[in-house]
Amino acid sequence: MTVCISAVAEQDEVIVSCVDTRISTGVTSFEPLLGSKLAGLRGWTILGSGTTCYSESLVDTFSALLNEAENNDPPIVQRLLETALRAEMPKYIAARYLTPYGMDMPAFLNSRGPSGFTDERWNELSRLMLDFSDSYDVELLVSGWGQTQEEGGATYSPRACLYSVSRDGVTPHSDDGFYACGSGKEAAHSVLSFFNHERHMTLAEAIYNVATAKFMAERTAGVGKNTVLRVATRLGEGGKRLTGYYLQSNELNEIRELWEKDGAPRMRDGAEDTIVSIIARHQKSQHVSINHMVRNVNKAIKQSVSEKSEPEP
Repeated sequence: MTVCISAVAEQDEVIVSCVDTRISTGVTSFEPLLGSKLAGLRGWTILGSGTTCYSESLVDTFSALLNEAENNDPPIVQRLLETALRAEMPKYIAARYLTPYGMDMPAFLNSRGPSGFTDERWNELSRLMLDFSDSYDVELLVSGWGQTQEEGGATYSPRACLYSVSRDGVTPHSDDGFYACGSGKEAAHSVLSFFNHERHMTLAEAIYNVATAKFMAERTAGVGKNTVLRVATRLGEGGKRLTGYYLQSNELNEIRELWEKDGAPRMRDGAEDTIVSIIARHQKSQHVSINHMVRNVNKAIKQSVSEKSEPEP
């Protein structure tokens, strides 16, 4: 229950990432100021959505693998994400169905036969576990370049990389240039699509697009108002250094105020007046807003005063 957003800008030189901080439990929810949904490792930014304990477990498994990897380039990162997912999903399923038997998934897969489960029971458990896998709600959004790209080596690639990791596998979104996950992903994705966000846009445009996509996603259940927004830059020392910076809460509040004042999608006065006149062509009466009535009364008063002030011929 959250929203995670990443978008590429400045011709692949920058990635803007954003997440809320709300933590939801079966009993209540709360919003820490910083939260734990955004992490960084060896130049890669990791955003996590879904049930917190399972999301953090997947991040921990991936982090341990990446820390031991020969490099942090995209092919390695994608492979390690796949390895981490294959380790975590079976653990999640086994905890529900195999704990009473004192088994893990590898033991279960070898338990069919005379010294284990009957075929009927083994097939039944397999079906139950497959159905239960759909409840694995974790999705990570991982973005970065890798050390080769940062240092401009012989295999230099200008492309910033975005990956999503969920029960459906590891999916690259580098060609799209942006991606969102979590319960607010539809709202966020719609806003970024509405802005026609593309990787050549300026950093200022990307920050505004990502921030407003987050603000709109707050209308979705489970998305908190607290916002963490980070700008990751390609150029840096590589290795285990995470280059970039965070926008401060007061800076995000400035953007929100601008958005609420001028940019939040709402029906403008002129649009309302035009639509009211269109409706009037089709029906004799209609409900209108107070603002519409006030505008028309003021317009009528100004017109009356103007007519009275005109000299008689």
